[in-house]
Amino acid sequence: MKKIVSIFKTSGGRSQTWSYTDPGEGKSTEEIRGILERFTLLHLFEKDDEKLFNEIVGAKYVETVETIIF
Repeated sequence: MKKIVSIFKTSGGRSQTWSYTDPGEGKSTEEIRGILERFTLLHLFEKDDEKLFNEIVGAKYVETVETIIF
């Protein structure tokens, strides 16, 4: 399974991650960055009066390989 894991900085300076499973292929770095930067404009998620997605720090693809034992 492949997913995008993105790291944001909260308005309080803490780290916040967000993952998107099965993102598909073919998106450029600029497209992904643009999509994630839109999260910072939405003001949808807050916790204890702290904006969770205040600034995008980075993103990466993470691929998980499952091996069936029995």
